[in-house]
Amino acid sequence: MRAHAWGRALAWAAVTAMAVAASPGVDALDPTLAGLGDALALGLLAGAAAFGLVARRRLAVSDVIALPPRRLVARSLVLTAKSAQEEALWRALLLGLLVEPVGRIGALLGSTAAFAAAHVRRQGRSASTHLVTGATFGAAYLLTGRLWSAITAHATFNVMVGAGAMSEEDMAVSDNGGARRSGIASAASFDRRSMRDARPQSAEPVARLEGVVKSFGSARALDGVDVHLDAAEILALLGPNGAGKSTAVAILLGLRRPDRGEATLMGGDPREARRRRRVGAVLQDVSFPPGLRVRAAVELVLAHHPGTCTPEEVLASLGLEEQIDRDAAGLSGGQRRRLAVALALAGDPRVLFLDEPTAGMDAAGRRDLLARLVSFADTGGSVLLTTQRLDEVEQIASRVAVLTAGRIVLDATVPEMRAHGGFARVAFRAGTVPRLPGVVSVETRGDAHVVLVEDADVFIAELVRTGLAFHELEVSRARLEDAFVALTTRPP
Repeated sequence: MRAHAWGRALAWAAVTAMAVAASPGVDALDPTLAGLGDALALGLLAGAAAFGLVARRRLAVSDVIALPPRRLVARSLVLTAKSAQEEALWRALLLGLLVEPVGRIGALLGSTAAFAAAHVRRQGRSASTHLVTGATFGAAYLLTGRLWSAITAHATFNVMVGAGAMSEEDMAVSDNGGARRSGIASAASFDRRSMRDARPQSAEPVARLEGVVKSFGSARALDGVDVHLDAAEILALLGPNGAGKSTAVAILLGLRRPDRGEATLMGGDPREARRRRRVGAVLQDVSFPPGLRVRAAVELVLAHHPGTCTPEEVLASLGLEEQIDRDAAGLSGGQRRRLAVALALAGDPRVLFLDEPTAGMDAAGRRDLLARLVSFADTGGSVLLTTQRLDEVEQIASRVAVLTAGRIVLDATVPEMRAHGGFARVAFRAGTVPRLPGVVSVETRGDAHVVLVEDADVFIAELVRTGLAFHELEVSRARLEDAFVALTTRPP
């Protein structure tokens, strides 16, 4: 991993050196401004002007001052280095070489069109944005004949965009009732249901499906699904196999498009890179290539989020610090799952999408992970969880959405879902269970019976009338699993 990074850096350095050497220079470009100080000043103004023309949100000085200095400096250095690489290719090399054969205006138009086409395909955003920025950076180079002017313009624009994105992210976390998190928070007790219930909810959901329909051939996976994930909550998306859970999550992540309806993530299109930048995900299948060390896997993720935390901090949050130098593919199933969750958390996300996150874990590992998820939600994060372990849902979920046959049949809190079926559990020991009215289901193991009934009082009275000898009678409320079975096996 490190050798690859050094190789890429050396390659870019070589490209930059060749581009500067091939640059036509001041005389060939006939600049109106030749001094380096003037060139840098013009670059600053050009970058700020480009940001003012295309930015959707204005950046105030107070926004920048409020950002963590270490994070801002790290982001700025990375963006400046990338700007230098870009300008060496697009201005010093391409634009510079085009000046003599097609003239200054032709060189500016041609290089700007190529710049916009390449960036639209690679980064998204609108073509007009890249046309404006490419023309601005190219004009700075032509006016001064100095590559540093174009680099300064590009870096100024990128740093302002990056600072604006950081400020917007921090404001969103604050507005959603969550304090700004450190890179990795410590695990805490998850007996905090009253705290979660008392937290204010954001008016705008973090993620939402509205009237979403998705079919695969003649099979309809989602049929008018409406579901939303609020800030600072843990939503459990439940359903039997084939109900459409994975399809719903894929649409929310921008991996699939709905046939009809609307999907939003962070207030916009889930397919936009800037919407997914603050998302962590663990999908159903978790595997790592042989030979990939745990440390290298974490460093790969952290390279996209400079200044957040260290590999040791990422792994310590899920009890994997002793595995840091092991082959990721050689970890146990539960350890691989924990590593996947650690990688999802490494970029300081606002929202997590987790599919069966505790699969293969032992009891201690499950408890630690559930505590970590509640700690994440208590500091402003949001979690969409799909699982078949309803005991875990009862422990940590703020809300439950039940999906069956492509439709949401219930969206409620855990107590509301448990009470929705209106059933009671009656357990007793007897030689047999007579046929009685109001019985929903019967589980029998030897002489021990658990009966799910519509009315416990009526059932027990009828049981007594039969004259059946029974003992160890116990009546309790229906479990979440009982309500889930009733919801997913009966018509909506």
